[in-house]
Amino acid sequence: MQVSLGLRLSRLNDVTLSESSNAQTQQLDLIRQDEKQDTSSIEEERLITPNASDGTLKGKERLWEMLSTRNVTKVYAKYWDSVPQWDTILNNIHQTNNDPTPLIHGLETCEQFQRITSENPSQRRIAPAGLFNTGTNLLSVLLEYNCQNPHRVAKFHGNAKRGHGNEWQVPWGKHLPARHRGAHFTAKKPTYTVDEVLPVVLIRNPYGWMKSMCRNPYTASFEGRSDPNKCPKLKKENSEEWNSVKAKFGPYQSHHHSLAHLYNDWYGDYFYKNSTGTYSEKSDTSAPFPRLIVRFEDLIFFPYEVTTAICNCAGGQIAHRADDKDVANDVFHYVVRSAKAGMGHGPTSHRNGLIDSWIRYGSASPQSEYSQDELTLAQEVLDPHLMDTFAYSK
Repeated sequence: MQVSLGLRLSRLNDVTLSESSNAQTQQLDLIRQDEKQDTSSIEEERLITPNASDGTLKGKERLWEMLSTRNVTKVYAKYWDSVPQWDTILNNIHQTNNDPTPLIHGLETCEQFQRITSENPSQRRIAPAGLFNTGTNLLSVLLEYNCQNPHRVAKFHGNAKRGHGNEWQVPWGKHLPARHRGAHFTAKKPTYTVDEVLPVVLIRNPYGWMKSMCRNPYTASFEGRSDPNKCPKLKKENSEEWNSVKAKFGPYQSHHHSLAHLYNDWYGDYFYKNSTGTYSEKSDTSAPFPRLIVRFEDLIFFPYEVTTAICNCAGGQIAHRADDKDVANDVFHYVVRSAKAGMGHGPTSHRNGLIDSWIRYGSASPQSEYSQDELTLAQEVLDPHLMDTFAYSK
């Protein structure tokens, strides 16, 4: 089932954008809006335009540049002060200043994908996949606004809104394990084959991902998820028994020893050539089919670079859509509001806009929320190949 772009864009949660009638010259103020905060205190708080002279821009130049492309001109000082500096962000997402670039796994498969689809390039699609709480909706919106398959746009007589070539999910379902590729289809009458789709798999630091699953488990079920102070528990309280997880993916159910085992099992299907083999066989990380695996953290902090690499991989091009009036021509469309919408994505308080994401995911390493005993147990379970490849073992 295709989901409209509008439905995937919920309104800003803690951020309000006030626009003028002219979208090209609109002036926007970015405002922190706490649900229960007294109105008078909001009015008294100071609005600023971050700048170098008073130090409010220092270490946050890249972040302000992203906001400026969406005509943001001011921000509440206290709110902006809570945004971490770029060096802090890089450290907490396990990047370095020596090579602050997105970590994308599978770029060597791009040529193979383009070769497979060379006879009819207008059929090429890009589609997200990933476990719950990994940014698949954000990726689909970024691609839909910014990436175009030129062959497909030409097929639709220049209508990039209809012919951009980006899908909401892979044909077998974005949350289904890759073993269902070619065996299960979400559409009754698919108009393209699985070989014509480049899956882009979102992966996230498992420590942050497990905490998100405690807040919103979607269709996963496990004990203790209602207690935020103790969740996640990989083993049951005062026991050596695993805290098992039952997960429903479309019409299928799967069972796993724990949340960490679910993480290993699900990503193993996309990461290994033979995810069900022995340990030595699983060490073969050559792609089972053309696909990219992208870090959630890089999507948050490097949206332009990640979107561009994905688009180029599929033979597409970064281009402005004529119907997109929110940004100027030839300007990358950053998503400033939450890309999640609808009842299935949990309460509004658990959904974040762009600045909220910077604060939540860049201020501290997810590992800091765990005790040493919890970290030791998790390290024993989490797949070392996955952890090392995506720099989550630091």
